Amino acid sequence: MNQAAVTVDGVWKTFRIFTDRSTTLKQAVLKRRGAQVFEEFWALKDVSFEVPKGSTFGIVGSNGAGKSTMLKVLARILVPDKGSVQLRGRMSALLELGAGFHPELTGRENVFLNGAILGMSRASLAQRFDEIVGFAGLEKFIDQPVKTYSSGMYARLGFAVAVNVDPEILLVDEVLAVGDEQFQRRCTEKMAEIRAGGRTVIFVSHNLGQVQQLCDEAVWLDHGQVQLQGNVQRVVDAYLASVTTDYRVDLLGRQRIGSREIELEASIEANGESAVQFVTGQPVQIRFAWDAHQSIPDAIFGFTIRSAEGVAVFGHSTAYCMDRTLPSGRGEVTFDIPALPLLPGSYMLSAAILSRHSGHIYDHSPDMAKFDVSPNDSFRGETGFSSMFGQWRVDD
Repeated sequence: MNQAAVTVDGVWKTFRIFTDRSTTLKQAVLKRRGAQVFEEFWALKDVSFEVPKGSTFGIVGSNGAGKSTMLKVLARILVPDKGSVQLRGRMSALLELGAGFHPELTGRENVFLNGAILGMSRASLAQRFDEIVGFAGLEKFIDQPVKTYSSGMYARLGFAVAVNVDPEILLVDEVLAVGDEQFQRRCTEKMAEIRAGGRTVIFVSHNLGQVQQLCDEAVWLDHGQVQLQGNVQRVVDAYLASVTTDYRVDLLGRQRIGSREIELEASIEANGESAVQFVTGQPVQIRFAWDAHQSIPDAIFGFTIRSAEGVAVFGHSTAYCMDRTLPSGRGEVTFDIPALPLLPGSYMLSAAILSRHSGHIYDHSPDMAKFDVSPNDSFRGETGFSSMFGQWRVDD
C-alpha cells in the first residue's frame, strides 16, 4: 500500500474577528483598559485527509471554504488549535505572490534569500542559479529590484525558486493563475515532471479544469469541513453539483450544465454514422445538433477532447470562424477532421454552446461522448496522444 506523504488528523483552526473598532485615538487608549469584543471564526473544523506519496492532490471549494488556511497549516505558517499534521519529506511552498521576497533587493539577491528560507545552501543555489533564472525567463531583469517587477515576473521567479529546491512535497496556492499562457504551460509541465519524479504536489485552485488535469485525488472543503475526498473527477462533480443551480444528469447519465434556452447534442462520426470506435488517421466529423427554444444572437459552439486521465488533448470553437444568430428551431454544425491524429487510447468529448460576449452557458456536457481509438497499419509504438506522422533518417 502506498504510504501517505501527508496526514491531516482532526485539524481545527480559529481566528478572532474583532467586532468593536476604535474610531479615535482616545477610544483606542481607553479600550486597552477593558476587554475587547471579538467573535471566534472556525476556519477549519475537524479536517482529516491523507495525501498518497507521489500523487498530485487538489483542494477545492468556494471562497471562504478554508482552502488557503489548510495550505498554510500544512506549510507550518499557521499552527492548528487542535489536531495534527504529519509531513513525511522536505516541503517547499508557493502560497502567495512574492512571499519571501524583499522589494528593495534585486531578483538575484532574492533568489538567494528565498532559497535560504526554503532550506537550500548558498552553494546549491549558486549551482542552480542559471537554471532558476532561465526557467523564470528573467535574464535581462535579474539585477533589477523586484519592486519594479510585474505580477507575472514575481510569479515566475517565485515558482522557479520553489520548484528548484528539490522538494519532496510542493504546496501551490492559486499562483498558476498568474502570468501568461506560456508561463502557465511551463508550470504545468514542471509540476508533471515533479510528479513523475515520485514527489508529492498539493494544489489549491478555483480552476477546476486545471485541478482535473493535474490531480489524481482531491478533497472538497465547505465552511471549513470536509465534504468528500477521493477520485478527483468524483470530487469535482460533487462540488459542481452543489454550487451550480442548473446542474443535472440527462437520461443517458451524462452531466449537463446550462440554462437550456438552446439544447445541444454532439457526436463523433465516420462516414456520416455516429460511432465509438475509430482508427488513427481516419477521417471523422464532430457534429453538433441543436434545438433552440428562442433566437440566440451570439452563440458559440466549442468542444474539447480529453484523455481517459482527464488531460485536455485538443479543443476548438467557432469563436473566430463563425458569427451567426441561431433562429429558434433545429440545426446542425460540423467540425471536419480529415485525418484523426489521436494515438490508440480511450477519450472523452466535452461539448458546449455558450454566449460569445458574456460566456453564459446555454448547454454543456463534460462527458458528451466516450470513444476509443485503435492503431492503424503504420502504428510503430508511438507514445503520447497525437501522431506526428514523422519518420527517421540517417545523416551520412
